[in-house]
Amino acid sequence: QALLLFPLILVADSDSIRRSGLVAMFSANENLALRQHKRRVIEYVEDSIPEDALDMGTTVMVMQVSCKAPGCVPLETVICIVFPKLGTTEDLIPGLPESSTGGTYKTKVLLPLAQVTKDDVLDALSPCFKGGRRSTEKLYLGARDVMLAQIDQIMGENDLEGRKLMALYLKNCLNEYIQQECVAPEYGEPFPVPASRNAAAPSSETSPTIVATGNVVIRR
Repeated sequence: QALLLFPLILVADSDSIRRSGLVAMFSANENLALRQHKRRVIEYVEDSIPEDALDMGTTVMVMQVSCKAPGCVPLETVICIVFPKLGTTEDLIPGLPESSTGGTYKTKVLLPLAQVTKDDVLDALSPCFKGGRRSTEKLYLGARDVMLAQIDQIMGENDLEGRKLMALYLKNCLNEYIQQECVAPEYGEPFPVPASRNAAAPSSETSPTIVATGNVVIRR
């Protein structure tokens, strides 16, 4: 029996070795591709920085990070532009405070490194950079588009009534968010009811109470 099992053990071990080699090879290829995309994005950023600022020691760092927080995209690209401390008050990039204090300008693209284009980089950079197009309006439009896309995905294109109800619910949630000084509730939980609203609520002895899981009750 030992003689019969011995060749099988050798085969199993050799298969394990080959599989380990394949895993290592795939991992190395993935790392190589990631480094190539990182260099590509760094070049996009450096193209927007004046040559003299780069010559003085301005460096660009790019990394792909994962985010598991609610509402985050699974993978995003973080861009950090680190400026040197020169001991002067002159901006290496006019209008950008970080460039005169040895600070770091940070921004991000809500895409994996492999999908980031030059347009994405320019949209993420302040107009102080050459070609930079980041603006408050673009940020607001991006947040709006994400929210509306979520409504369509959850309720479906054919459920017009459902989309309207969800939009009304979110509208009320945004109003409560403002009333709560822009402090979000715990994930998956309703906004806390203000003490003033509790004090004004009628007694359960004189009127019926509607129990709901959130702050807004919507009936279809």
